[in-house]
Amino acid sequence: MRPYDAGRWLLLATLWSLQYIFMRLSVPTFGAPIVADGRAIFSAIFLVPWMLFVLRQEIGMRTHWRDYLWVAMVNNVLPFLCLAYAATGIPASYLAVMNGMVPLWSAVIAAPVLKERLSGWRIAGFLLGMAGVALIVNLGPIALNAHTITAALAGVAGTAFWGWAGVVIRQRTGRVPAMGLATGSILFCALILSPAMAQMPPPSTWTPIAVGALIALGLLVSGVAYLPFFTLVRDIGPTRTLTVGLAVPVLGIFWGWLLLGETVTLPMLLGAGLVLLALGLVMRH
Repeated sequence: MRPYDAGRWLLLATLWSLQYIFMRLSVPTFGAPIVADGRAIFSAIFLVPWMLFVLRQEIGMRTHWRDYLWVAMVNNVLPFLCLAYAATGIPASYLAVMNGMVPLWSAVIAAPVLKERLSGWRIAGFLLGMAGVALIVNLGPIALNAHTITAALAGVAGTAFWGWAGVVIRQRTGRVPAMGLATGSILFCALILSPAMAQMPPPSTWTPIAVGALIALGLLVSGVAYLPFFTLVRDIGPTRTLTVGLAVPVLGIFWGWLLLGETVTLPMLLGAGLVLLALGLVMRH
């Protein structure tokens, strides 16, 4: 990997590892649907001026709307909703470890779609990663109940959508500019999720921390982070790009402990270790 690619990869890993902190701080105040839509709106506030005034490119909503809509659904609408809901029931550190499943899903989905080889090592890595997530959810420091289980399943579903999205983006960046795809899809996402704003709680219930977390979730995690993400998928492919999952679990556990005071237990570390080992198997082979 070139130094330029490595630098973009590190920036992406750092920003994505913080997203679960921002979700845990904003979802209790605004609710999952509003956080999902707010994320898209603040991302668009960053990406649209970047496209028009920095890159000086047209977004081409009417020309490429089918590509934008498809990417919006698998990369934005569905994973945003799934992970925002997951944040109502499980800690940020859990979600960060689940994020390690994204490249595993991408490798499994890329095999039939992009004709990439799906070796026994990749299959073993995927199963090992699922075992790691199950270990964390089952033996972590929070109570195992119906809400915890549904939140965990939503989190896994969100990572599956993101794995699928990496493949979809790779298919479309050959005919649509990478940043145009990022901007057009996030605009569609904001529009599709806009009915959620009818559920906006009164401003008297807002807190500065919740508002700041929601803005950061959109501007940084789905705005600034899309600059390296979409260009890396174009330049080095979805599976290699999504190896940011190697760093996100470790960084996410650290941020959860440092910023939210979340408990770090031995089963959590063992589960994270299984996910990292799984990623190593997938990427090595």
